[in-house]
Amino acid sequence: MAILAAAAALALAGCGQLDLTPEGDPGRVLTGRVELSDGATLPPDATIAVRVVDASNTGMPPQVLGAQTVRGSGAESVEFRVVYRAEDDLLRRGLNIEARVSYGGKVRYANVNHYVVTLASAADPHRVTVNPIGP
Repeated sequence: MAILAAAAALALAGCGQLDLTPEGDPGRVLTGRVELSDGATLPPDATIAVRVVDASNTGMPPQVLGAQTVRGSGAESVEFRVVYRAEDDLLRRGLNIEARVSYGGKVRYANVNHYVVTLASAADPHRVTVNPIGP
């Protein structure tokens, strides 16, 4: 009986090594600036859409975790602030930032380079350069 009690005490002592602290708050805010690669100024009807997406499911459309649309009249660059929700493990894999500029009823600029937000860079401001698309 004493052996069983000692074994139980040792087993419970090992439980003290479990890390039960919760991960970081999944409510997050991504900030930064969208810049036009050609230095053009935006017309009065320009809108800039910025999204944080999880593109880890290949073959599926990316899951949008947060988005913001802002006006960019007369500017060469526009600040953004996207509220999104992502657990730490998702940020360890990395999320993508997508930006598009539309005016005149068409998408005129989009980012062609991948911009990634990770757990290490989630709190940092991000600079996203968009390039002209189409004719």
